[in-house]
Amino acid sequence: MLSWIELDTDRFRRNIEAFRAIEPQGTLVMVVVKANAYGHGLRALGSAAADVADWLGVNSVEEASALTALGVQKPIAILGHSELDRTEEIVREGYRQVVYRLDVAKALSEAGVRLGRPARIHLKIETGTNRQGIALAELKSFLASILQYPALEVEGAYTHFANIEDTLDPSFAQLQLKRFREALDMLSDAGRTPSVIHTAATAGALLYPETAFGMIRLGIGAYGVWPSRETQLAARERGRLISLSPVLTWKTRIAQVKTVAAGDYVGYGLTYQAGRPLRIGILPIGYYDGYDRKLSNCARVLVRGQFAPVIGRIAMNMTMIDVTDIGAHDDDEVVLIGKQGGNEIRAEEMAEKCGTIAYEMLSRINPLLPRVAGGV
Repeated sequence: MLSWIELDTDRFRRNIEAFRAIEPQGTLVMVVVKANAYGHGLRALGSAAADVADWLGVNSVEEASALTALGVQKPIAILGHSELDRTEEIVREGYRQVVYRLDVAKALSEAGVRLGRPARIHLKIETGTNRQGIALAELKSFLASILQYPALEVEGAYTHFANIEDTLDPSFAQLQLKRFREALDMLSDAGRTPSVIHTAATAGALLYPETAFGMIRLGIGAYGVWPSRETQLAARERGRLISLSPVLTWKTRIAQVKTVAAGDYVGYGLTYQAGRPLRIGILPIGYYDGYDRKLSNCARVLVRGQFAPVIGRIAMNMTMIDVTDIGAHDDDEVVLIGKQGGNEIRAEEMAEKCGTIAYEMLSRINPLLPRVAGGV
């Protein structure tokens, strides 16, 4: 293989169990595997996730179907929008659909009646993030409508925090939690107290035990990456710092080693000029593969356990590195993310250089790259 992803499933399981250990006994754990398992590979990690999780969370019917094809038997929640013509499939397969639109609720109900089975839904409550969700002011009328729909079972209710991982100030999270509790009271008054309630994603599960309710939703933390420096700092201060180990190692090989004379340029745009004679390695990886163009002239990789700087502009399928002082050869293994020797490159480091977050760096790794599950 020219470029590939290695996945340490033992680390994946340990990360999830580390979260389970700090939550109240009996708290369920949903592992979120949307966005191709945060770039790690849904098909490669789906079975491992199902082995250790109580629930799995996806964004789409397609992702849910991929888990079903793997033989996954755990409950699967579709956290994103689904089209009306997919509702029968959702009910038939027993997926739990997030609902915040009456037409979707009605279509699920009708599918349930046709199939003679319950359509289990989770209501998404809008508490301040202002993405998908039912506003508090609309919740009573929404409930009055869906209570008329046969076969519809309000199994769950949840919300999502807007400002929990990038700040040490808990005030907005507390406001959202207050609003969510008001929504639960409305559900109770309507005679529809959900059996599964969840608000805490990774940062919430770490920092605010009161947000656990009956289930937590683990995303980035399951993959061994902290949501932010602020989250890690706050977890340490609150005595809830756990050990997380990155699951993913991204590797490629040197396709060619060549010499560049002093004064010559490397790559498009003449953005790098050699100040001395160089030996450079050509890597068969580029922005098409998810190795961001913003890493040009500022990133580093690992070759023979040593750091090698990226030089020149990253192209669609090629990246150049300086291996002058390393003694590298054709076909040497190169680590883009992960450990080699005593050194390590983390997704957070790359994200900082690109002015983004590790979530984006990982989820944008090309899904066509082979994923190899096992030990790293």
